[in-house]
Amino acid sequence: MFKIKVWMISPLFLPVKAGTEVHVYNLSRELVKLSVDVEVHTTRDTYEDRGVLKPFEVIDGIRVVRHGRTWRYRKGPDLLHFHNLGRKLSAWNLYTFYFTILGSKFYDVPLVMTPHDIFIVDRGAVINTLQRLMGRSVDVIIAVSEWEKEEMVRLGYQATKISVIPNGVEDKAYELPVNPGTHDYLFYLARISPEKGQLFAVECLQKLDIDLVLAGQIRDQDYFQRLMRRVKELGLDHRVKYLGQVTDEQKYALIDGSLAVILTSDVEAEPIVVKEAMVRGIPVIVGDKAKVLPTLVENEVNGFVVHDCDELRSAVEHLKDPSTRRQISENNKEISKEWRWSKVAFRVLELYKSLF
Repeated sequence: MFKIKVWMISPLFLPVKAGTEVHVYNLSRELVKLSVDVEVHTTRDTYEDRGVLKPFEVIDGIRVVRHGRTWRYRKGPDLLHFHNLGRKLSAWNLYTFYFTILGSKFYDVPLVMTPHDIFIVDRGAVINTLQRLMGRSVDVIIAVSEWEKEEMVRLGYQATKISVIPNGVEDKAYELPVNPGTHDYLFYLARISPEKGQLFAVECLQKLDIDLVLAGQIRDQDYFQRLMRRVKELGLDHRVKYLGQVTDEQKYALIDGSLAVILTSDVEAEPIVVKEAMVRGIPVIVGDKAKVLPTLVENEVNGFVVHDCDELRSAVEHLKDPSTRRQISENNKEISKEWRWSKVAFRVLELYKSLF
């Protein structure tokens, strides 16, 4: 049996539950089931507060080691798997760049990086350069979609170093009973941050005959306040609800009860919430700014891709037709059969093995 000790290195981890953190948790949990010794190294931070989480705990067999400002390498792991990067010039990022670009030359340890879209986002000349140097230094970069790989190659990352392994969807999405709902609202689940695009949905709502339910942790307090001010200015207080962070059970109940899950982000790698909705047989409405979204969603096949408020209104009207919803539901369930995390983790483990 192949035995390996892996450090997952992520700036944030549970109880923070945005896309990267959910990815790291589910991948780590499934790898533990495959007899991989997984240790997550992260900070003690949440989006809102610093240094508030316990320095150490075990979550579903995963040892979680939380550091004050940054992780530090010490001998022990057989492989380091990096996920995302934190605040641009944080101690976490600076040490990660130092270790991967320079320090790793002194240690015989394979390095894997899953960027979660940061390698394709313009983060300024200095960070962009450091990220490209990091990309050259690691052994493998995991892209979560073919589109993300193509974008990285276009930006100068080495194609032969990039493996495509998609985001998985947790078992709960497949196994929890579906809660039939009223389908009288759109459900927007994402961290509250400008790049996630909730403001677009709020602006359009004045033209739509449907409510909007928002959920997710607040990453940017200024943006949240601007969002809520705009809700009031448009007189939509009674039609827009912000629920904060929701449990998994609440999330799936809200997905099931919605007319559609909506996501109009500026940038994404491969959003898990869109795939979760598809597993549940729920239509999705996505914007066309994040170029990966139209590769996941096809109009009237598994949802709708929209550019402006008029197209969003048209999508909502189409989805109010029961036969359209029924066909999209069947299509989504068929498309999503191969997305279980157990299958994703097996592919990641095979990649790890190839590095030894």
